[in-house]
Amino acid sequence: MTGHLMPERADEATDPVCGMTVDVKEATAKGLTAEHEGTTYNFCGRGCKLEFEEDPGHYLDPSYRPSM
Repeated sequence: MTGHLMPERADEATDPVCGMTVDVKEATAKGLTAEHEGTTYNFCGRGCKLEFEEDPGHYLDPSYRPSM
C-alpha cells in the first residue's frame, strides 16, 4: 500500500478512491478487490472499483486525496 492509504487494523483497508475504511474479508467475498502491480486494493463498492480500474495511477498518486 502507498503511504496515504494506511488502514488502522490488519483486517481493514482504505478504499483508494473514496477513502472509506473497508473490511478486507467482506470486500474479498463480494469481489470488490483489484490487483495492480502486485498489490491488492479493496473497495467499498462497485463504483469505486470500476473508477480505480479505469485509472489506477490517478488514485495512487501521492498528491491524490480520497474524498466521499
